[in-house]
Amino acid sequence: MQGSPRLELRSRDVGGHQPRTVAGVDAPRGLDEVRALVRQAMAAGLRLYPISTGRNWGMGSAMPVTDDNLVVDLSGMNRVRSLDLDDGFAVIEPGVTQRQLAAVLRDTPWMLNVTASCADTSVVGNALDRGDGCIRSRVHDVAGIEAVLADGSVVTTGGLDPAGRYHGRVAGPDLTPAFIQHNLGIVTAMAVSLVPRPQTIGLVHGRMGRDQVGAAVGAITGFLRRGNPADGLLRVRELSLTPAGGDWMLPAGVDPGLFTVLGPLMGSDATVELAEELLRKALIEVEGAEALRVVDAAEVSPDDPLYPRALMAQGIPTCRGVHNALGVTSCDLIDEGEMGFLALLPLLPMHARRTEHLLAALRTAVDAHSTALMVEWNFVGKHLANGVIQIFFERGAPGAPYRAHQLRNDGNCLLRGHGCAIYRSDIDHAAADVWSETSTASLGMLHRLKTALDPDGLLSPGRYGA
Repeated sequence: MQGSPRLELRSRDVGGHQPRTVAGVDAPRGLDEVRALVRQAMAAGLRLYPISTGRNWGMGSAMPVTDDNLVVDLSGMNRVRSLDLDDGFAVIEPGVTQRQLAAVLRDTPWMLNVTASCADTSVVGNALDRGDGCIRSRVHDVAGIEAVLADGSVVTTGGLDPAGRYHGRVAGPDLTPAFIQHNLGIVTAMAVSLVPRPQTIGLVHGRMGRDQVGAAVGAITGFLRRGNPADGLLRVRELSLTPAGGDWMLPAGVDPGLFTVLGPLMGSDATVELAEELLRKALIEVEGAEALRVVDAAEVSPDDPLYPRALMAQGIPTCRGVHNALGVTSCDLIDEGEMGFLALLPLLPMHARRTEHLLAALRTAVDAHSTALMVEWNFVGKHLANGVIQIFFERGAPGAPYRAHQLRNDGNCLLRGHGCAIYRSDIDHAAADVWSETSTASLGMLHRLKTALDPDGLLSPGRYGA
C-alpha cells in the first residue's frame, strides 16, 4: 500500500465541502492488484474508498464520505477488455473515459450514451451513480459488472462471465442493480450497453420566457406520454432563480429571464420528422415555442453555440460546455477555479402546476441565502424527471461557500416537502438521503446484505447509507 498517512484533501473540491483526512492513496493497475489490496486492508483493518477518475464535481470530487480511508484510485485500470460490435456491448474498466470509449466506437454501428460532463470522466463511475446521458439514464447502460468483495473474492453479474465475456441476461437472479449506488464491492469492470448509431439525429433547441417553464414541462410530458416515436433525452434546462439582492453568480451566457428546451430526436429520417411534428404540436400553446428549431446535429458548425451539444448527441464527448460554464481552460482546473458549484439531484414532477409551486418555494430559499441556482429537467421516462439543480458561488467571497451549502440543505428539505425524493447524493448527504427515503424493512435488508458481504465495513463506509 502506497501513500503517506492521514493526507488532507482540502483544495481539490469545487464544491467547498469540509475537508476529509485520508490514510493514503493507492492506484492498482489490474484486478489482481485490487484483490491483493483488499486482502491487505482486511488484515490491517483499513477502510477503502474507490474512485474512478475522481471527477464527481459538485458532489465531493475525489473525496471520501468519511475520514481515514485509503483512497483507491482506479483511473489506471483503463482497458477496454472486449467490444461486441454484433450485439452492441463493451466490457470496460473503471478508468476508461468517455473520450477513450467514444474513440474506439468511431466508424462503428454503435455509439456511446455521452454525458454533458468532461470527456475524461469515467463511464463506469457515472453509470454506477445513476448519471444521465444524452440519450437515456446511464443506469440503463449497466448490463453486468465484475466486483471484488471485501474478502478479496471476485463476482460477476448480469451475464458477464469470469473470463470477461458478456453473454446477455442469463437464467437466475441478477444482482447487477444491487451494486448501483451501493458499497458491496469494488467494481473493476462493467458490461456497457451501447447505442445503435441512427440514420438521423435532429437536435431540438429553443429558448423561452421564464414564465412559460411550467407550461413547457407539462407540454413535453404530454408529448412523451402520448408516445414519442424517436429516441433521445429531452431537457428543460438553464432555468435560473436569482436572489433579489446580494452578490451571486451564474455561468457566463445564462439569461435569468429565459430557459432552454434541448435534446436529440434520433432514428430514421421519417421517424425524426414525425417526432418533430408531434413535439411542435405539443408545444403549440407555450408562448415562444414557435421559434424552436430542430437542426441536423451533423451539420452544426463549430462556431455555433450549439456545437458542443451537437457533438454529444452524436456520441462524441467534449469539454467545451464545462469550460464555458465554469470559466476554465482545462478540466484539471475545475477543483481550484474561482467558481464553485454544488449539485442537488431530485426527482421532479412532470406537471405544470406542481412545477410552478416548487419553483416558488425554491425562490424563497434563494432569496434567504443570497445565492443563485439553476434547474434542469431530464425527461428520462414517462413518470418523473431526473432533476439537476446546480448552486453556484464565488469560492473566494466571504460567506459565499457557507450560503451555498445552506441553500443546498434547505433546498433538500423543501424538495422532500414537495414530494421530490433525491435520486443521487453528494458526500455530505448520501447516508441521510438513503435513510430518509427508504423504509425500515428495506434498510434492514440493505444492512443484512452489507453485513454478509462486508462484515467489517471496509468498503466505502458511509456511501449511500452503509
